[in-house]
Amino acid sequence: MLKTSPFHLLQSLVDLTSTRDQFALENCLITTLQEIISAYCITFYEIEDHNDHKVLNVVVSINTQHDDNKKQNEHTLPPLILEQSPDFLDCYQTNTQIVKQSRTHTGVSVIHPVQGINKITGFLVIDCQALDQKDQDMAAGFMRVYYNWLQLINDNERDTLTGLLNRKTFDIQIGKILTAARMPKKRTGDTEQQYCLAILDIDHFKKINDKFGHLYGDEVLLMFSNMMRQTFRDHDQLFRYGGEEFVVVLQNVNTEMAMAVLQRFRKKIESHTFPQIGAITVSAGFVMIAAQDLPGTIIEQADQALYHAKEHGRNQVCSFEVLKTEGKIHSGVVYNNDIEMF
Repeated sequence: MLKTSPFHLLQSLVDLTSTRDQFALENCLITTLQEIISAYCITFYEIEDHNDHKVLNVVVSINTQHDDNKKQNEHTLPPLILEQSPDFLDCYQTNTQIVKQSRTHTGVSVIHPVQGINKITGFLVIDCQALDQKDQDMAAGFMRVYYNWLQLINDNERDTLTGLLNRKTFDIQIGKILTAARMPKKRTGDTEQQYCLAILDIDHFKKINDKFGHLYGDEVLLMFSNMMRQTFRDHDQLFRYGGEEFVVVLQNVNTEMAMAVLQRFRKKIESHTFPQIGAITVSAGFVMIAAQDLPGTIIEQADQALYHAKEHGRNQVCSFEVLKTEGKIHSGVVYNNDIEMF
């Protein structure tokens, strides 16, 4: 039985479709469902690919039995292995609602698949006293609204050709990273997140377009972006910054780790044979992000490192900090680029 009036239901839809951030959207979905259906606990799982298996991570969970509707996240609820979780696996393979005996409450757990583009991207689990199909149909309906709205958000945030995040989204995300870095630690012992920004540029890309045509050039960009997804981690942020220029924001790395990761990607590109084109190479420049930096400063410093890589032979990775220490570049220098960057 619904817990709310039609007016409140309409307001819930308005709130849901007013959200622009995916994590906030998922939180809003769970909070909305908690208000309109009867449940002990509502949990949203996200599927992540890890080598040869899929991991279910909790994005948000609300226990409605507590007065404060206590929320939990991935730090308090352990991840699950999809292949080792028969009920989730059944839901994943059949793309249908699964009902099972609840392991944590008296009653049942209803597992709903969360539909992404051509695949299941997660699960919504509703623990309730008994199966009320009207409640579950309402939940399924709100998930369809969530999915449709998420597609609109993704279309706005992503590059049309490659599917990577676009430059507009980059500007927003780098602002969020700097804002978070400047905030005081909430608890003693909290570690500061370390981020690195790298600019990747395909060497001699203009020659590829001139010799083979833009169709083959676009194919290179598509394959290049797919290889980025394969190489970098799920929580690293990948952007198409413009043309053949890409940006990677690496999380929880120092200079040495960033160099190793970017070198691995450079070698992956160098050793790959692109159809019709053959071999290509990539140059990269990167800088560690400091809390006091401005977005423009970060981009300028990574670009200086990239310029150095291009000017000194291409097909290499350069660190702004290392180059500065060695006296090869200086902060605040604006280069007059006479070489072919593109």
